[in-house]
Amino acid sequence: MIYRITFGFAGAGVGWAETHAMLNASNNPKDLMPTLTDIANKRAQMLGREFTIVGIRASRYATDAGARTRGSFLSKVQIKNAVQTASAAAEPANVALIVRGAAEPSQLLPQFDANTNQSFLGAPLDVSVDNAGVVDPGKGGLGAAFASWRSAMLATTVGWLANQTIFDSPITTIVQNPNGTVQITTTGDTVGSLIIGQYYKARIRAVNGGQSPLNGEVIVYLTANNSLRTKEVIGLGLAQEGGSIRVYKQVQPFVDYGDLTLNLVTGKHKRGRPFGSIPGRAKNRIRG
Repeated sequence: MIYRITFGFAGAGVGWAETHAMLNASNNPKDLMPTLTDIANKRAQMLGREFTIVGIRASRYATDAGARTRGSFLSKVQIKNAVQTASAAAEPANVALIVRGAAEPSQLLPQFDANTNQSFLGAPLDVSVDNAGVVDPGKGGLGAAFASWRSAMLATTVGWLANQTIFDSPITTIVQNPNGTVQITTTGDTVGSLIIGQYYKARIRAVNGGQSPLNGEVIVYLTANNSLRTKEVIGLGLAQEGGSIRVYKQVQPFVDYGDLTLNLVTGKHKRGRPFGSIPGRAKNRIRG
């Protein structure tokens, strides 16, 4: 069974979630909690004093055969850095350690062997980062905490969900539908690749020389051979031409971590609400 694993964080009025994937023989997400709690305890030792892991969620994503499945278990926890002193204060909420994951070689999916994954680990200890954002693993126990977390992650089958291309084609025409969605005609034959009416994640590139609200990630579905429609409303002020579209497999394949490396320069990662908080009403938006 392939799972989506989410660790939820909160503190100083903000929060975020870190998501990985996991391959496990159990069909019950609750069975993953002892392993995930151990990983969370080690992950928390890289957090600054003001931040806490407040939840661990294991959600069934797909079977080993690639069939979509559902069901989840949420464990509400409160896991902090064991060191709660002035020296354990955190960097600002938008400062994040960067961890790079490398794919474990796979006999089933060799096309992903050279892939890498990037994760943002927020709220590092202030003492471990200088004013230029340079990370010193020798301070604040960061290096030892990272090595412990890395060992726990690599000791089980944890990784990420990759995008696998199933259709890639130049675009011939782009037409705005009366309801605001966009109809895209391609040169490539979709027969055998896509199923009519099924939603797919896609990426559109180089429409209007790269200057179009249509460019970027979209959700599309096939309405007829060579004809795709966007799920969302997209505002197009000008005539649209050129470009290409790449459609990805609906169920993403699992890629196992072969190694995890700590980047020695921090990055900025925007935070949102604390994990588990109730969001306000979302506004209807038109992309454009």
